[in-house]
Amino acid sequence: MNKDELSIKAKKVIDKLARSEIGEYVDSSLATPEPFRGSSKIKLIILGQDPTVRDPEFKKKIKVVLLLNQAGGLKRYLGDTICNGLGIDLDKNVYATNLLKNFFTVPPDKKRKEDPEFFQKAADHWIPLLKEEIAEFENVPVLTLGEPVLNCLTNSPDWVLIRYSWGYEGPAQYGQNFGYIKPEENVLSRIIFPFPHLPGLRHPIYRQQMPGYLAFMKKYVS
Repeated sequence: MNKDELSIKAKKVIDKLARSEIGEYVDSSLATPEPFRGSSKIKLIILGQDPTVRDPEFKKKIKVVLLLNQAGGLKRYLGDTICNGLGIDLDKNVYATNLLKNFFTVPPDKKRKEDPEFFQKAADHWIPLLKEEIAEFENVPVLTLGEPVLNCLTNSPDWVLIRYSWGYEGPAQYGQNFGYIKPEENVLSRIIFPFPHLPGLRHPIYRQQMPGYLAFMKKYVS
């Protein structure tokens, strides 16, 4: 799917979402940021949450998903830490997009505290397009950023915690029992590797377990 076709289909989803029960929080005034597409074989799909930021003026400057068109902390995390650890090149081997492609008038994380189903209500509108969008990258695994994204995709009725895929065995107890979300356990029918978003790296488990988890993950990314 090319960028123009995706943009047209995304606009239709936004129009429908704006008429839904959470429509008052949908910002229809801004175009959806473009996905980021590497220049060579795509070996990993990175899935972010949504493009909303608190600064209304900065929102207007977001033209590419996850700000991957410019230097910054998020690009260093995804490129230098994750992709380099996997032996792939962010600029060549990654396709990045958002689960929720529209902007919101308020940060969705704030709304989720008031309505725990807020993300899922929005995601239900976007998941069909996401599946269509990534269909060309057959069998390519997905890396999700943050638990809200992960839990919009899993088939489990319970909240799935990232740390249990990262060898968590108890407070300050981490092992090498790494895992992932299996294709039959999620709506994308792909392997999903759950990662924390950038702020989540403050938790010691992710700092300590990152090299081991990337080594575990590497054999699935080719």
